[in-house]
Amino acid sequence: MNKGPILRWLDAESANHLLLLFGAAVLLALIPIVPYGVVAGIMGAKYGPFWGGFLNVISSTLAAALLFLSVRTVFQEQGRRLLSKYKRMDRFTELMERNAFLAVLTARLIPFVPAAAVNVYTAISRMRFGPFFAATLLGKIPVMFVFAVIGDQLLSDLRDVLWTSLIYVLFLSVVFLIYWFFRRRSNNKSKSAIQG
Repeated sequence: MNKGPILRWLDAESANHLLLLFGAAVLLALIPIVPYGVVAGIMGAKYGPFWGGFLNVISSTLAAALLFLSVRTVFQEQGRRLLSKYKRMDRFTELMERNAFLAVLTARLIPFVPAAAVNVYTAISRMRFGPFFAATLLGKIPVMFVFAVIGDQLLSDLRDVLWTSLIYVLFLSVVFLIYWFFRRRSNNKSKSAIQG
């Protein structure tokens, strides 16, 4: 319904637009009112796949870091007490803390895992900020660039959107298979160590 004004706004260039859109992107990633994929697509449509993807990675990583630090500072003890009531969650938290970098990286690579849940859960855990930040930054690169590419392509050719989506699904399948292989191998080593 508002395609005309949106396209005119996307065509307009100014530093104010960049700051406004970047600030809105951080805020919307911090407080997910709108799915961040929509925001990331708008960044791609406005600034192209490279700069849009770059801005997506920076804004969403900054928002993740801010939420992590806020929850860690204010709610970590209450969150730990809540998690300790659920034994399965407690065991899962211990497992996640042992493989913290890989767990966060995997969660970031899968676009339908809620980013806010990952931020809050890791902040409640004993995971250090450095590995969280590094895994978040690395894990957001593929998905944020894909959203930017799709946003850029939506204005030109929908067939390209389908090809980009297909390539990303194949990428996620490869990531899942690698994760499954290493997890299975790790479980087999644990079993053989217990039996030996």
